[in-house]
Amino acid sequence: MPLLRRVLPVLARVIATSRQRGVLDVLASSGRWGRQWVTGRPRPGRAPGVFAWGGRTLPYFAHRYHYTWLNERAVEVSLALDLLEQHPGADVLEIGNVLGHYADVTHAVVDKYEQAPGVLNADVADLDLSRDFDLVLAISTLEHVGLDEDVIDPNKPARAIERLRAHVRPGGMLWITHPLGYNTTFDDQLRSGRIPSSRLRALRRDARRNVWREVPPDEVWGTSYDRLLYTAHAVLVVEMDAPQIV
Repeated sequence: MPLLRRVLPVLARVIATSRQRGVLDVLASSGRWGRQWVTGRPRPGRAPGVFAWGGRTLPYFAHRYHYTWLNERAVEVSLALDLLEQHPGADVLEIGNVLGHYADVTHAVVDKYEQAPGVLNADVADLDLSRDFDLVLAISTLEHVGLDEDVIDPNKPARAIERLRAHVRPGGMLWITHPLGYNTTFDDQLRSGRIPSSRLRALRRDARRNVWREVPPDEVWGTSYDRLLYTAHAVLVVEMDAPQIV
C-alpha cells in the first residue's frame, strides 16, 4: 500500500504530461533524465562544474538528496551557501527546511510541515517570532504557499512575504529563490510589482541539460515548469531590503 501511494501520483503525472506534450516527448525526456541520473551522480573526486553569477564563478552543488545534479537545486543551494559565506555571523532565518539536508546549519528554520530537530512548525503567513533577523531566506518554498495546501489562496504568498519582511532588521534582507512556472499567479505578482522587490535576477536552464546561465529577468517570464520531472527551467532570485523605518 505505501508503494502504491507513491506510484499512483507519478503515474497520474505521466498520463497528464503525455496528453499535453505527447507520448514521444515524455519518453525522450524520461530517457534523458535517466541517463543524466546515472552519469551525473556525485562521486568522490569529481568536479561538479561551475556557473557564472554576477561576474563571479560558483560551483554547481552536487548532492544525492533531491538529485541536485538534475534540477535547480544545483544553483539554488550553491547561491544560498555563498550568501551565508558573505554574511558571517549574521542572524539568519530560513523558511522551508532545505539547507539542513545539505549542510550543518545552526540558524533558525521554520517549516509548516516537515518534522525535524530544530525546525519550528508554523504557517509563514501568520509568523510572529517576536524577534528580527539580519537575513531571511527561502529556497523554492514560497511558491507552495497558498497553492499546495488544503485551502487555495493566491494572495497568501504576498501576505507571507509581508510577515517575513517584518522580521528583517534595518540593513538586512529577505532573499528568495523562485522557480518560474510552478505558481503562475505568484510569477505575475512579482512581474507586475504587486509584490515589490529591491532587486530581481534570473537564471535559465539549458533545455536538455542541467546547465544554467544568468540572464535578464525579462528573458524568463512565462517560462514553463516541467511537472513531469519536477524541474524548473528558470529561477528568479528575489532580494527585498528591510522596510524603511518611518
